[in-house]
Amino acid sequence: MAVRRIVYCGHPALRKKARRVREIDEGLAQLLDDLAETMLVESGLGLAAAQVADPLAAVVVRRDPDGEEMIELINPRIVEREGEQEGHEGCLSLPTLRGTVLRPERVVVEAVDREGDEIIIEGEGLMARCLAHELDHLAGRLFIDVVEPESLCWMRPDSDKECGYRLEDTTIEDAIEAFERLRKQRESEA
Repeated sequence: MAVRRIVYCGHPALRKKARRVREIDEGLAQLLDDLAETMLVESGLGLAAAQVADPLAAVVVRRDPDGEEMIELINPRIVEREGEQEGHEGCLSLPTLRGTVLRPERVVVEAVDREGDEIIIEGEGLMARCLAHELDHLAGRLFIDVVEPESLCWMRPDSDKECGYRLEDTTIEDAIEAFERLRKQRESEA
C-alpha cells in the first residue's frame, strides 16, 4: 500500500466523470489499497479515485467513522434514496473548508467488490451522507456545488478556543480562488 497525493479543488481530475471499471485487475486492487491507506492517514471518512487523480469509478468508505474497516465500491450507483438531512460537510480535496449540505437520509448503493461480486450497501445518516458525497465525486461534483453558500466557512487553528479552531465565513468564489493558489503552489513544488 502507498499513500497517494490528494488533489485539491481546481485540479481537472475532480471535474471529470469517472470511467467505469471494465476489468478488475492487480492495478485496481492496488488503487483500492492505496485509497484506503491515504484516507486513513488523512483522517477522512471516504475517498474517491478522482481525489488522487485516477479516473476510475472506485471509492472507499469507512464502515464506522472511528474504525479502520473499509467498504470498497467499484462502479457504484445510488439506486434508492429516501428522506433528507442537513449537515456539515468537508472534503479532503478542500481541506479546512466546511459548509452545510442537504443529502438523503437513506441511500441504497449497488456496486461490485474487488472479487467482482455484486454488492448492495444501505446507508443511513452519516453513512448515507458519506456515500452520496463520494459518489458525487464520480460525477465530477464537489460539495461546494451543492453547499448552502451562506454556511461556507474555513476552520482556522486557534489555541484560544476550546475546540482548537475558529470559524471564518467565506464565499464560494473566495474559497475556489484560495484552492487555486494552493494547487498552483503545490504543483510548482513538485
